[in-house]
Amino acid sequence: MEIVDRPDAVVLGLEVVAPFDELGTAVPAAWRRELFARAHELPAAVEGRFAEASEHLGGGRYRETVGVLLAAPITPPAGMTAALLPAGRFVRHDVTGPVSGITDGFQRVYDWAAARGFTLGERKLDLGYTPDGRETAHQLYVDLVG
Repeated sequence: MEIVDRPDAVVLGLEVVAPFDELGTAVPAAWRRELFARAHELPAAVEGRFAEASEHLGGGRYRETVGVLLAAPITPPAGMTAALLPAGRFVRHDVTGPVSGITDGFQRVYDWAAARGFTLGERKLDLGYTPDGRETAHQLYVDLVG
């Protein structure tokens, strides 16, 4: 775990808004059914790895944007959106292994931050998805508040 400063960034792709208990079905469906089928419409993914930006909207609802990570916004293709990730301080944790381990990786970030008295925000970034689903290193980020 480390604290890092991230510049402004954008995840350009497809948006899913759903309650937490529906994300486990809705987000993988967005990746498989739509995003990877339309990946040719997006700028090239860095190192062939795609990203997911997450924001808690309150009331148990989340906005997940799956797509490519960019340094600056561009006009999204039809039916796509751009999620802005403002610059700030983030806790970073690298996870290697199956996608199923990402949830545990984020939990380790929350536990680490709580043990040190840090307050985490509502924004998360996960960089490391691939169209073929192969196991890759994922870089997990959660924003620090204050």
